Amino acid sequence: MNTIQKSVKTITHDLENIPKPIKWVVFIIFIRMMGWGFVDPYFSIYLSGFNNSYSAIGSLISIFSLTSLLFTLPLIRLADKIQGTRLMQDGEIIYLITVIMYMIAGYTHVLPLLILAFIANGIGLSLIVVGSESFIRKHSQLSSSSRSFGYYTALNYLGWIIGMLMGALLVNWYNFNTMFLFVIPSILISFWIFPKIHEHGDNKLMKSLGVIFRSPLSMISWIRDFKNFSPRLAFFLVLAFFDGMVVMFTYVFIPLFALSLNLNLREIALLMAVMYMPFILSFIISEITDRVQKSRIIVLSLILATVAFIHLMIMVDQKTILILAAMTSLSLAILRPAYNGVITHLTPRRMLGEVSGLNDLVFRFGNIVGPVLTGFIAEKWSLQVAFGIVASMALILGIVSLFFKTPVHHSHPALIQSKQN
Repeated sequence: MNTIQKSVKTITHDLENIPKPIKWVVFIIFIRMMGWGFVDPYFSIYLSGFNNSYSAIGSLISIFSLTSLLFTLPLIRLADKIQGTRLMQDGEIIYLITVIMYMIAGYTHVLPLLILAFIANGIGLSLIVVGSESFIRKHSQLSSSSRSFGYYTALNYLGWIIGMLMGALLVNWYNFNTMFLFVIPSILISFWIFPKIHEHGDNKLMKSLGVIFRSPLSMISWIRDFKNFSPRLAFFLVLAFFDGMVVMFTYVFIPLFALSLNLNLREIALLMAVMYMPFILSFIISEITDRVQKSRIIVLSLILATVAFIHLMIMVDQKTILILAAMTSLSLAILRPAYNGVITHLTPRRMLGEVSGLNDLVFRFGNIVGPVLTGFIAEKWSLQVAFGIVASMALILGIVSLFFKTPVHHSHPALIQSKQN
């Protein structure tokens, strides 16, 4: 009992020590994800109304991910100079336009409008993710970086899950088009919160983007900075790619897989809510990852992913899909704070914003590859074959992770060489 009380006291203490500006930013993400919780369990089903083949749905989703990746490139260079909250505010404005386009596209079935909505969605997401994550990196202490990202991840998914549960209760009173209306209140609330967050830095996004595009040498010097990455940092960015690939694969195809098992819409929303519940534990998991060698945590997460996807490949029904889907997310909930903490530790402070953007870029590249590759495989063979390929990737990465030892925390060696060195 004393051990439990001590653990609760430690977690409470660590929550209190998270800087207030980070808490405000995370709350904005929490509210935003609650709104999208009404939409996301049914998003791939909404897309099947335009084209019901796995490869087509995967390709449509990849438009959004590709746009997000391409727009992240200039944001990487700006992340250390411009206010993270400025990026987030611009992202919320674009999201307001996006949800309106999704609704109209759903009613009219105009494919070009859907594609425009995906493009706007990708730009908005890049702004919000790079803005929020660079803000968190800049305002976190080195010894508690995993904790801050664990808190961010936990509240992110808690909001999403609450939205999904509410959506499951209300699904009989709204349809695949009106569900986008639930996103709008979260955008309005975020604009009430932004003035409460004080941050230094440039707040003129368009002007800064113009400087980047007019000065290609600036982008070239940025690329040169990253050419001297240590192999360790490069490997943990590969884990970000795997994370992005798996999270988009499960987001797109688990609802469709559940539909093929004759689950109804309410059951699919509950399945998705349960599937993402392990991410709520991210803060507790990050408490562990900040105190032990992160490579061990990473190996554990990849073994768990391997087991879950092997079981999805060989044996699944309406009962086991709930457990196995939750296992896939538990593996990512363990993996994400661990590799994010390592990346923060291995990055010089002067490059935290840029590496935050690069981390998101690699993650988004995984978002592109995930639905396209697995959609093609599922169309040609089956979803079970796609599950087997993802299991193989997780196993290989787990084996490679055994050869990378990671620090617990405290010191901050500059393992990325700069030109000054």
